[in-house]
Amino acid sequence: MTGSHRVIVESERIKYDFVIRRNITVIQGNSGTGKTTLIEALNEYTIRGDAGGIRLQSDVPCVVYSGGFNHYESFMKELTGSIIFIDEDYAFINTEKFAETVKESDNYYVIITRQPLYNLPYSIKEIYGIRTSGKYHFPEQVYHELYPLYDEEKPQDNQRDVLLILEDNNSGFEFYKKSLKQVECISAEGNGNIYKVVEDNINKNKNIIIIADGAAFGAYINKIEFLIKKKHIGLYLPESFEWMILKSGVIQGADIKKILDKPEDYIDSSLFFSWERYFSQLLETKTENDQIMRYKKNQLPDYYTSELVSNRILNVIPYEIRRCLIDIKEGN
Repeated sequence: MTGSHRVIVESERIKYDFVIRRNITVIQGNSGTGKTTLIEALNEYTIRGDAGGIRLQSDVPCVVYSGGFNHYESFMKELTGSIIFIDEDYAFINTEKFAETVKESDNYYVIITRQPLYNLPYSIKEIYGIRTSGKYHFPEQVYHELYPLYDEEKPQDNQRDVLLILEDNNSGFEFYKKSLKQVECISAEGNGNIYKVVEDNINKNKNIIIIADGAAFGAYINKIEFLIKKKHIGLYLPESFEWMILKSGVIQGADIKKILDKPEDYIDSSLFFSWERYFSQLLETKTENDQIMRYKKNQLPDYYTSELVSNRILNVIPYEIRRCLIDIKEGN
């Protein structure tokens, strides 16, 4: 399934209005915030239709899973092109088997849970809480792609060196290592290792900056956010390193801007478990016929670390993070 899909669920007492853009959306929040009410309303509509007093507007079917622990796989494989809502009562959402089912599916999933789902590569941008105003319920993004190193609570400390911690251990790590020669770079070798690497370095009197793929960082953002609110840590979570290259404009292609403006219209959830994989394939496809620019995730051509090109890629990083890296690179 592709595209964004607006869903409106309403009755005389409640109204939910939200847009689903990716294959995995997570709704979190404490009890009493309206999560269960949404599931109950959709269930009521499934059972009774309009006769139950619930109205549903959606361009694709919306279905609530209400079976047991052992029936979800067959249930989800029978559906196609649907949005499936799953309440947090089902422990299977934490299993590898469920992740494989989602990966092989043509559906979008809205999962209500207060716990991180480590087997699923979901985006920080698709984690929502529910804001309520009277009968109206609006999902709001909980996390953001940028957490500046300095703010009013963490005053600037120019006396510290900067340590750049990267999730990537392939071409992304090679790019930063070569482009920021005077910045110490460490690869965490995976999103799941970033927290430990930060903990191991947090008392070394350095300003820490983390750059990781936001498209698959959803399960890890809560623990990292807890750290960065207290320490000298900055965080930037672009979709992926390949997305940054495409965004920088160093690769020509008339359709690239259109794709980046609305990726959901081009990324088939049955083919790509997460958006980072799509951007990797797109970049490889766009450069496969050029020997100088031909991109491979495990081997970065010199083209991307040449001064002019690397500066354009680095300029994609928001100023609040970039200034901490570029100033050191230029010896300021």
